[in-house]
Amino acid sequence: MKNSFQVSPVYQHKIDWVLIVTLIFLFFAYLLFHSLFGGTLFSYNDWDSYTLQALAWRNGAVSLPQNYSWLELAEYNGNYFVSFPPVPSLVMFPLTFLFEGLVPSNFIIMLYALLSITFAYKCFQRTGLRKLSAMFWALFFVLGSNMLWMSTSGGSWFLAQALNMTLCFAAILSLLYHKKALCLTLLALAVGCRPFSVCFFFAVFLYLVLSESRKSHNKFFLCVLRQTRYLIIPACIAAGYLLYNFIRFQDPFEFGHNYLPEFTGVGNAQFGLEYLPANAYNIFLRLPSFSENGAIVLPLFDGFMFYLANPIFIVWFVRLAADIIQKQMTPEKAILAVGLALNLFLLLIHKTFGGWQFGARYTVDLLPFVLSYLLFSPKQKPRKWEIITGAFAILFNLYGALLMHLQLL
Repeated sequence: MKNSFQVSPVYQHKIDWVLIVTLIFLFFAYLLFHSLFGGTLFSYNDWDSYTLQALAWRNGAVSLPQNYSWLELAEYNGNYFVSFPPVPSLVMFPLTFLFEGLVPSNFIIMLYALLSITFAYKCFQRTGLRKLSAMFWALFFVLGSNMLWMSTSGGSWFLAQALNMTLCFAAILSLLYHKKALCLTLLALAVGCRPFSVCFFFAVFLYLVLSESRKSHNKFFLCVLRQTRYLIIPACIAAGYLLYNFIRFQDPFEFGHNYLPEFTGVGNAQFGLEYLPANAYNIFLRLPSFSENGAIVLPLFDGFMFYLANPIFIVWFVRLAADIIQKQMTPEKAILAVGLALNLFLLLIHKTFGGWQFGARYTVDLLPFVLSYLLFSPKQKPRKWEIITGAFAILFNLYGALLMHLQLL
């Protein structure tokens, strides 16, 4: 087992009809899905606070002009702020000049999902997998996860997670092409969607350091110094986040969540170890149930078994166990496993772990770790049980997407 991604030396630049036909088919599938609910694919989503933020920027303000009671807004010094990092608003900013306040948020999040599929597909293809096998894994990762449900609704929470996935998958593909600066820049932007993606950022940076150390046989500290040149642009992006936070809240590390009404009361801290037991039970052990007439009853608050809603983790668990048993764990794989565990721990100490949802949507943030881990494995077609698991994953998450939309009718 090599300690680097298994990159295929041959990569043909031809028209990829597998990708093109798949994307066309999926666009039509999204169109049909939204048609069931009145034709909402090209609609502005009322839960999209990023467009509101972009419009405020156009007016020279960082706060919104008024309160929107149905959105998660931070209240500070009598003003209302979008309580999320700013990168998704940067995407909406140029679009507001075309659509004004009616940016088609549902369409935008569909594009994020299709881009994530494309990048994941290219990653697997880059490692030498045949096109159909590569597409299977790409669909498994995106449509066989809670991202399928989220990609049908352009609310702020989902836009952030979808863009985070797109940027992380694009960063992994950049790494396969040895574009280190681009990779870390994309990951720095991902942190501006989901702050805990900093765990994946440092996992990738540590991988770069280990790769440099192995190739040059230099000391670890010297290799760290050599890789810092790739941190210049990410450092500038991080400085932008800190400045933006300071302008809004006089605190460079405050994005606004601590000023949400649900966290401003006594004993309602956003993060705390006291939330860990309940959240861990919900996402590791909490099962759906059946009613007397046989209908599935799903917990819609605080999540249920994340590996049931996102079965790609089952594939990863099996690969991880096999690597440990067969003593094929490498430092790079260990970094990814530890980084995933740290990211999951940070999510588990959040008060709500995603609130109202299908499955356990926060765990979608962990999929870049799993994708990277699988890319370290020798190229191989998916096994029969993995194909069956992938088919179940897509079917179950399609059911979840329909269920969540029906809940709102």
